[in-house]
Amino acid sequence: MKNHNGSESKTGLITCVRLSKETRDRLAGLGSKDQTFDDIINVTIDESLQTKQMCEDELAQKMSDESEEKPHE
Repeated sequence: MKNHNGSESKTGLITCVRLSKETRDRLAGLGSKDQTFDDIINVTIDESLQTKQMCEDELAQKMSDESEEKPHE
């Protein structure tokens, strides 16, 4: 299925998302001219999920380290 600019979408399904002009401009500022808004959003989501996973891994490591430091009774 073709999207609004004539290129193929990855899934063939297209949807519209209503954004304020300010939000659209901020979103555009995150990408480059050769990226679609879909690309920018997916990169941003991926980066957010990676950051979340890193934080969760770091927290789990700290909790593990703390439990190893406590003397066993």
